[in-house]
Amino acid sequence: MKRSFSNLNLRIPHEAEVYLPANPKKVYLLLHGYMQDGSYLYKKLIDKLPKDCAVIAPNGPFIVPYKKKESFEAKFAWYFFDPAKKVYYINFEPAAEFIKSLLIDLDLHRKPITLVGYSQGGYLAPKVAELIPAIDTVIGLACCFRNSRFDFKGNAIMHQIHSKSDLVVDYKNAKDEFEELRNRGNLGRFVSLEDEGHKLNSIYIDELLKMI
Repeated sequence: MKRSFSNLNLRIPHEAEVYLPANPKKVYLLLHGYMQDGSYLYKKLIDKLPKDCAVIAPNGPFIVPYKKKESFEAKFAWYFFDPAKKVYYINFEPAAEFIKSLLIDLDLHRKPITLVGYSQGGYLAPKVAELIPAIDTVIGLACCFRNSRFDFKGNAIMHQIHSKSDLVVDYKNAKDEFEELRNRGNLGRFVSLEDEGHKLNSIYIDELLKMI
């Protein structure tokens, strides 16, 4: 007979890209996409963010082995969803709680926080904002804010940047979900790009920097 256990303490090592100046004015929290790691967004943004602010770019808590020719490389995920069965094998809560614990450990959970999430990290972002009151801005890149997956508390403005030519995350669905979020009280902007696809290129970055 199968039994489910949800509160067992599993201790595994974890890494994050961290830039931590003395007494940072605010925090930029960067959440990468599926099968990436914290260095992906960190390398793209670290030279463009204020030097008096902390930058935290953790690896997702779940390792996804990526097979190379004769070895495996560790990539990371925030949750596991089966699009064919429409089932979350691991939902948003564990990763959101994990990020909250990380910020508490770094004593950054009371600083003003801007959260930037790309692709799968963007899907997760509103759930993280639900659990961490200090997050005042959420910016989703090439993602979809699933309204059914988080409680909107109005303490964070949520923006989104999405390309009409994105073949990974459906543009119309993402825009419809954003309009529903606007009806819930969100005052953020939805920025539409034309031909940028899903890849996080300089056009995405330029639009992002206008928001932060």
